[in-house]
Amino acid sequence: MSPLEESWLALYLVEGLGAKTLSVLLERFEEPASLLSASAKAISGAGRIRPELAERIAAARDAPVLRKEIERVERNGARVIPISAPEYPERLKGVNFPPVLLYCKGAMPERESPVLAVVGTRDHSRYGERVVADLLSGLADVQPPVVIVSGLARGIDTAAHVQALANGLPTLAIFGGGLGRVYPKENIELAQRVSEGGALLSEFPMDAQPLARNFPIRNRVISGISDAVLVVEAGEKSGALITAGFAMNYQRPVFAVPGNLGQEASVGTNRLIHEGRASLVRHAEDLLKALAPGLGGGGAAIGAGATGAQPAKGRSVREPEKTHGAVLKALEGEKKRIAEVLKVGPMHPDELSGELGLPIEKLIGLLLELELSGDIYQSSDNRYVLA
Repeated sequence: MSPLEESWLALYLVEGLGAKTLSVLLERFEEPASLLSASAKAISGAGRIRPELAERIAAARDAPVLRKEIERVERNGARVIPISAPEYPERLKGVNFPPVLLYCKGAMPERESPVLAVVGTRDHSRYGERVVADLLSGLADVQPPVVIVSGLARGIDTAAHVQALANGLPTLAIFGGGLGRVYPKENIELAQRVSEGGALLSEFPMDAQPLARNFPIRNRVISGISDAVLVVEAGEKSGALITAGFAMNYQRPVFAVPGNLGQEASVGTNRLIHEGRASLVRHAEDLLKALAPGLGGGGAAIGAGATGAQPAKGRSVREPEKTHGAVLKALEGEKKRIAEVLKVGPMHPDELSGELGLPIEKLIGLLLELELSGDIYQSSDNRYVLA
């Protein structure tokens, strides 16, 4: 591990140091190594950082947790990719609060390759599996090759990785826990194959458990790293719909496969199509029009030029003593509407969805971004509260 990578990892492992605060500190100190070499007093004064957090940052380079994490990374044949590295996915930099560091095992695809996320239910049907096979085989001859992204979960995710490998397509598996804990365990062999035909990625420390709360965070990476998202089968409250919601927030195209009206696994996909929030997919050519327009009538490939949210770098830290009024003034659009409703009191996501008239999958993405920016937090009873 290079000194620069080690410096980024040391900062990443500091408890309580979020991406927003780190961004402010790096504007002052410019390089991770300079920040780590600074005194706690200098760090605290640079961004009005709490003294106890400043102490942890100043001690991060020599923290035992750093040495243990480096050992875990090397033992698993992985590496870290900080956001400053050329290898870091350009598309992912364009979302709100991108991961400051990714753990990686395998080879990242070429930058010019179009990237398609394929997501869906864990309780998939034979129809869904067949659709994935047909669509991905139709992408097999595209150059540069289409990269298939999914979450290594049971069901459609597994089918996406399997079919990508079968068709010679590079594939990325985004973990909801650490790379040292493959989940589900029956996909350990598949994870190894993915690492040989693409890469395993995570923003969680190597031994992090795949907790339920991690999966919406993982889903934001799946959509943020991709040019477009394809939902094959999804129930009414499927996690795949959260991935689609992030894609909508990031202005990525969303596609959905229509399904049997009588099947639970088709409720979510059919609703996306019916409400005009996803384009209906009939065959691979429908996807190619978005992923590689040059093959179907001209145009530049989606990717670095895709319209999305701007990165968080340059935003100032919101101080804890700021009033709710200051928070509302700083927010815009749907995020401001959410904060306005929460000003009345804590609310569950289902209540917020009904109050605002926002689909739950889109709302969850907005709530997560507001959490990452420190404007709201989630209470122990799963209600959201203005910070």
